[in-house]
Parts: sequence; C-alpha cells; structure tokens
Amino acid sequence: MTIKFGESFYKRGGWWVVAQFALFGLILLALRWNEDPAVWLQVLGWVAVAVAVVLGGSAAWLIRRKITAMPAPVDDAVLFEIGPFAIVRHPIYAAVITGFVGLSIKGGNLAALALSLLLIPFFYAKTVHEEKLLAARFAQYDQYRERVPSRILPWVL
Repeated sequence: MTIKFGESFYKRGGWWVVAQFALFGLILLALRWNEDPAVWLQVLGWVAVAVAVVLGGSAAWLIRRKITAMPAPVDDAVLFEIGPFAIVRHPIYAAVITGFVGLSIKGGNLAALALSLLLIPFFYAKTVHEEKLLAARFAQYDQYRERVPSRILPWVL
C-alpha cells in the first residue's frame, strides 16, 4: 500500500503531526520557566542535547529529501538500515525525546520534563501506525525489525 503525496492529510497521518507539534509547543512553553539547577544537572542536560543533535542530525542527513513528519513514507522512500537506523528504527524520534529531556534537565524544569517524557508513549503509538505503513511498503521491513529490535530507545523501547 503506497500512499501518494497528493492524498489526504488524514490518510497520510497528518493528525499525528498536528498532535506532535502541539506537544512540542507545550514543552517549549513550559521551558520558558526554567530554574537554576546544580551544575552537574546542567552538564547532564547539555550532554543529552549534544547526543540528540548528533543522533538526529546524522539520521536526518542520511534521509535528506526523503524525510517527512507524516507517518506515511514519501513516494520515493528508501528503507535505511545503516548509521543510527542500525541502532533504533526511529532515531529522529529518539533524538527529539533526548533533546527535550536534556533541555528540561538543563533548565531544572519538572513540568517540561514531564511533558517531554510524554513524547515516549506518543512516539510509540505513532510508530505503531507508521510501521504498518512501512511494512506494507517494504517487503524487507519485517527482517529489519528483527535485526533492529529497538523501536525508539536502545535496550528500552
């Protein structure tokens, strides 16, 4: 089942994207009220942000023009199995979670941290939908899923 680019917003999974960006907005709003945590928490937060930038940046660089926020793959999608995609099946989601958690820790912001942690079940649910579309699109997706058992977070999820 291939979903063409011109097909409906709903059919391509657009409401997932709306919900995703709404959650991002809430996190960013909460981050406006940061505290001044201990230096070691600030360092830990910045390390998490750096990991997120490397992980997300390398995954985005591999995908380049094939990237989409929609769960449905673009028409000329390719199944990437190298780099960060050899560690987790959805490294950009891992990077987003890690980055927002890092910013929350760096700012000593428990509200932002709680909202950031909500990204885990949200992205898990989004990937359930997304992986059905990927399995329908790529015959080798089930083998890839067996080789890379971590959906979003290595050794956890």
